[in-house]
Amino acid sequence: MKENNKNHKLGFTLLELLVVVLIIGILAAIALPQYQMAVTKAKVASILPIMRAWKDALQEFKLRYGDYCPNDIGCPNASYLNVKWPSDWDDGNCGDNPECGNDYWTCFACEEPSCYVYCYHSLDSDNDFYILMYQPDDDLYPDVAGMMTCEPSGTEGEKVCKALGGELLEGVSGYNLSTVYKLN
Repeated sequence: MKENNKNHKLGFTLLELLVVVLIIGILAAIALPQYQMAVTKAKVASILPIMRAWKDALQEFKLRYGDYCPNDIGCPNASYLNVKWPSDWDDGNCGDNPECGNDYWTCFACEEPSCYVYCYHSLDSDNDFYILMYQPDDDLYPDVAGMMTCEPSGTEGEKVCKALGGELLEGVSGYNLSTVYKLN
């Protein structure tokens, strides 16, 4: 700050203001990506109980009827399994459908034949990531049977899977048939 000859402060110099603005800009550039990743992690954490409920209900159904989608019954719906999508998803219109979503997720339960449950989020046209819960008896993808995985497409999707603590599985194919990260 400059002082005039009467010992009164006149204000900050342009250089001092520029330095403060630069420091704030650098801090924002560091903090914003961290904040965005924390939001993504929270959204993934919020979907896991819903996915687990579908997966467990489907396993129980298979134990009872011998198949995930027996010919005489077909694939069970949400009411039959006593599983519910969140009421605020898809404007509350998901009902008994095995597919539902909100402004962030699109989820599918019981993709035949192995009835894995998955949700995906598209970051942009070239980047998305899938969170999958495979059934323990998954014959279609035996390398990941019983696992929960994060399967990215694109570099941004891969950043998300790594940030979720995913362990890269070498030589393993999953739903997305690309890079597969095992989540704990």
